[in-house]
Amino acid sequence: MAFDASPSWSGFNYQGKVALHYALTLINAQPVAHDFSTTELMLEANEDFEIVVNGASVSFHQVKAYNSSTFEEYSDALFGLTIELHKKPGVLGYIHTWKQINDRPKFTGLLASVKNDFTVVLNEYIGSNPKTGITLLETAAAGGTKLKKKASILKASLPGLDADALAKVIENISSQKSDALNRLASFIYDGNAFCDLSDINNKIKHQLSIALANRQIAITNDQLEKAFDYFLGVIDNYIIERHKTKTGALARPIKFEEIINILSFDHEDVSKHYIACRFKDRFSRLIDEYLGDQYDYPQPAPEPCNLKAAQKLLLSLPPLELWEHYRHFSPQLHLDSGNNTDNAFNASDEGIRFCLLKILHEIDFSRLAQEAERYRFSYKCTTIPPQGYLPTTITNVGRISNTIRQLNTNPCLGELLYEVRNLIYCGQEAHPFAPDFDKSTTAPRAAGEDSRAKRDDILPLITLLPLEQAKGALAK
Repeated sequence: MAFDASPSWSGFNYQGKVALHYALTLINAQPVAHDFSTTELMLEANEDFEIVVNGASVSFHQVKAYNSSTFEEYSDALFGLTIELHKKPGVLGYIHTWKQINDRPKFTGLLASVKNDFTVVLNEYIGSNPKTGITLLETAAAGGTKLKKKASILKASLPGLDADALAKVIENISSQKSDALNRLASFIYDGNAFCDLSDINNKIKHQLSIALANRQIAITNDQLEKAFDYFLGVIDNYIIERHKTKTGALARPIKFEEIINILSFDHEDVSKHYIACRFKDRFSRLIDEYLGDQYDYPQPAPEPCNLKAAQKLLLSLPPLELWEHYRHFSPQLHLDSGNNTDNAFNASDEGIRFCLLKILHEIDFSRLAQEAERYRFSYKCTTIPPQGYLPTTITNVGRISNTIRQLNTNPCLGELLYEVRNLIYCGQEAHPFAPDFDKSTTAPRAAGEDSRAKRDDILPLITLLPLEQAKGALAK
């Protein structure tokens, strides 16, 4: 395995959805009675995902959610995938993208464009005389740090080979003595060599409806939505468990039989977990939209990226925990986590998309002071005394007095804002306010209880703080 995509994976992002869609297309391509007992979906092994039959890989898949069609953006992924195909004769290789990959200038087609990359690497090595250790193949063989991406791929994929041996592999691929390039292709979605970010959900639902109809399982549109979110939750749970155990255990595949069995779950079930799954899908989609917006997220984006670091952390949470974090991000909304209607978060999109994500993007991630037990993602300054800064979904729409009224009428305010002095919002002016303690619903302490054992009171004065002011305070 050259590179592992797991840190940024979630069952609710583009990669997880593509893996589920592909598995369903394979299931639907066979009769209902087909024996899938030896077919498995493996995530994050040789590539982003792969299909395994009888213990042997049959296809490798790279998934790239880039808002770009430029070939150079995909060059390294295609280079690495081709090397893996060279190592595994007979395995098919697909790249899945949400923008069509353009040909490299002066070349026609994906094969010719990828082949040129191998030819360039080989010619650099052949033309370097004397060999002084500076070519890509020499640096890959020598190892070390700060390698170019393709050198890192070669080092990880073909460990132990010297530069001459690496050159032989590259020459076999470039000359097509190896058929690796012939087994490489962009995956085709309904005639297109890409699947737009906005289309993948509908394509999964279409495959789900086919699978259910083939098994004579009647389903309404509402039930189809529930089945869709349920499936995403299953993939997401697998990925979360994979991350917890990957350093100490072999990856466990998802058996196709498990996927087929899930088709028969109770489609009438409406639970907290369903609501949380539906929310996590929406939250992930809004992050993808933000990252794909040239205005909000200009390219090339600087690295490291605060938002991507936050995305990695938040999407690694189980759906119910992410939902609880969102309740803290939105103290102006009374979001009962027991509410099992989709309306519980219908009004959240604008606050997430245009406020919360902007805050997560612009605030230095190193200032994070997460309190997992309180489901709180907040920042702390380094000045004395330290102060907490909670990013929120509070926009600059409407009167600030109305926002403060909403905050004070939230019966969960004591839980959500414990020891928080600043609420980061997307307004223009700072607004201190005194929480309405009369609204507190905290139960009184038991007789004899140590008053020092637990504090759940909120501070007497809290400030709604504009993003720019919060950035300045946290930068000190």
